[in-house]
Amino acid sequence: MAEDQCVREGMAERTSGAEPAHSAEQADVRPVSLVTWTLATFDTALFVLLGVLAAHASGGLADLLAGLNTLVGVAVFCYLWALFVLAVRWIHRRVSLDSAGVSTLALHGTAAGSVAGVAFLLGLFVVVLVPTIQSGGVRLQAVLLVLLIGAGVAAVVGGIVGLLTSVLDIAVYGLAGYLLPEAGSERVTEPRRQ
Repeated sequence: MAEDQCVREGMAERTSGAEPAHSAEQADVRPVSLVTWTLATFDTALFVLLGVLAAHASGGLADLLAGLNTLVGVAVFCYLWALFVLAVRWIHRRVSLDSAGVSTLALHGTAAGSVAGVAFLLGLFVVVLVPTIQSGGVRLQAVLLVLLIGAGVAAVVGGIVGLLTSVLDIAVYGLAGYLLPEAGSERVTEPRRQ
């Protein structure tokens, strides 16, 4: 009975010219544009470079590097880079770099940065604290309290980073358009969702 209903709905969609429901999901799986990859990679590299320089200036870089190994460093960088790619892609799908105002892009950058900051914190918590909680070394209530406070701080810090990187991305994109005027007629960002 249910199979007959599915067949009838499928036939009705084909005869009415409507697209099947799964095509909307397939539309979300578009490849990431070169501008998105480039800006996200630039933002990630700059963010990590500024973090390393700040740690070096404070004298804590040697202690930080002594506690890390190459695999952990690469994994953290890749996770951070993936968050930047997702944030920049989210922004580019909603607003266009070449036609949106600075305030609109900055607002979207702040929102995406806040979410990415909380996601980064949650990723670190999962990797660091889950084994500790399983071994019984930490009380769950203390972890939840630290996570709640940390999520607020991560949202604020991520929002500030998102705001600064979106303003920087606008400047870099404008500079690229100035230096490469022949590419100005091509649409290089992802089209906005309707």
